[in-house]
Amino acid sequence: MAGRISVTASFADIDNDGDADLYVTTVRGGNVLFENQGNGRFRDISAESGLNYTGHSSGAVFFDYDRDGRLDLLLLNVGKYTTETLAGDAPYQYYLAFDDAFHGHLMPERAERSLLYHNEGSNRFTDVTDQMGLTGSFWSGDASVVDVNDDGWPDLYVLNMQGNDQYFENDHGRGFVNRSREQFPRTSWGSMGIKVFDFNNDGRQDILVTDMHSDMSHEVDFDQEKQKSDMQWPVTFRGDGSTSIWGNSFFEKDGAGRYREVSDAIGVENYCPWGPSVGDLNADGFDDIFIASGMNYPYRYEINSVKLNNVGHGFVDAEFALGVEPRSGGLAAPWFRLDASGKDRDHKDAVGLSGEVEIWGARASRSAAIFDVDGDGDLDIVTNEFNTAPMILISNLAERTRVRYLEVKLMGTTSNRDGLGAVVRVIAGGATYAKVMDGNSGYLSHSLCPLYFGLGSADAVDRVEVTWPSGKTQVLTAPIAMNARLEVREP
Repeated sequence: MAGRISVTASFADIDNDGDADLYVTTVRGGNVLFENQGNGRFRDISAESGLNYTGHSSGAVFFDYDRDGRLDLLLLNVGKYTTETLAGDAPYQYYLAFDDAFHGHLMPERAERSLLYHNEGSNRFTDVTDQMGLTGSFWSGDASVVDVNDDGWPDLYVLNMQGNDQYFENDHGRGFVNRSREQFPRTSWGSMGIKVFDFNNDGRQDILVTDMHSDMSHEVDFDQEKQKSDMQWPVTFRGDGSTSIWGNSFFEKDGAGRYREVSDAIGVENYCPWGPSVGDLNADGFDDIFIASGMNYPYRYEINSVKLNNVGHGFVDAEFALGVEPRSGGLAAPWFRLDASGKDRDHKDAVGLSGEVEIWGARASRSAAIFDVDGDGDLDIVTNEFNTAPMILISNLAERTRVRYLEVKLMGTTSNRDGLGAVVRVIAGGATYAKVMDGNSGYLSHSLCPLYFGLGSADAVDRVEVTWPSGKTQVLTAPIAMNARLEVREP
């Protein structure tokens, strides 16, 4: 994909043939669907699939909204933030942004709708956005599937980078109803990332949303990075705040359609976040959070956050204790060079200097995935960095203590092959752990990693229960091997 500004990587088995296909979104370069040929090679089927949309695309969420066994697609489009002026040298050219791109949410003419595509089979998709009632244009970068009303049908929580998040309730696959403010009266104003998970093991799926743009109203000192934003922008830019939260939000689920916003009470705030990744980093049975953060040049260094789950009572900041911060290799890196005596003499960083000058910028992470990289039974973290190589953060937990865990890999038959939308419950040591196979692995990422269940001090797995998207329920009983991958095929 040389020459394109690529954004999202989403893996999903769109044709139910047992291998993962890949969808890549771009900024005005045309989105690309690669069919996995099953032999280590992929084939570009963008045009014939109907998914070759060209625009300011961002996240891509695969899910089966009508439960027909085929994965459909929600494509998130941010809005028109670029001009018609090209910059850069071939093949790496790009459209320059509007000088007032950050004000785009105030200009309806720059809106760009997100789109819902129905999988018709045979690798063909149809735009059903209007038909299914996904109306309105929002500055959306990402979204997540979540069953808000517990009716077994996948609803949608759609982020808004500058304004109110949106909630669309699935009417049994017949369409979506916008019940945003009715269900979520106040949401993060500058939402960037989202993850749905059960933080306190009560069997209900909670919602974490990270908010970057509220933080950008002004810079703060290091000792304020874990506090809510002190909003500095005028009401004309950000609204009156009556429906807004300035910072991260966490909606704890109390029952079908009932949530409480508890972000401050449980400690999930951080500064300049992109998106969260969730996994049980210490295998104690409670999911922890890694939040990729930071803005690079010309901003100062801003830390990644690790939130360790305090057995469902809240989260404790642990990035320094675990060695994630300060990051190895330094906090900054060479960013670009200036000719301070020539063509760049008027650049703000060249004032008072002469000759060639090397400008450094802060390093920062943009996304991450949590999975067992080295196969030793504990979870590791791989980041996506801006303008430099990824970080691979290998856990030494398995070397320090006995780790008890179970991985679950799903194979749908009536349901989609990936089992996206399935709810898996593992009962072990008197506790029940519930996870949803949603594929949401990190900001602008969609993956097919198996579900990982840390089992604390349990000595055995009593049973595993799977509720498939088709509505089928399946129960597997002992003996179930611990510290292994359990493959579950839909009956």
